[in-house]
Amino acid sequence: MKIVAIIVVVVIALFFLLPILYGSAPLPEDMSAGQIGNFIGGFARYWIDALTSAFSSP
Repeated sequence: MKIVAIIVVVVIALFFLLPILYGSAPLPEDMSAGQIGNFIGGFARYWIDALTSAFSSP
């Protein structure tokens, strides 16, 4: 059971950290609407591009 919990934590961490580390979701400098929108937009854009390229046929 502990292994499953560790795997779940790692998958969740990768889900959130990959867009940040790639640079498409910049961390917000303050809690303004524009900064939060840029972060969420970059996060969504990263995963849409990743899923599109993963499921597109060559």
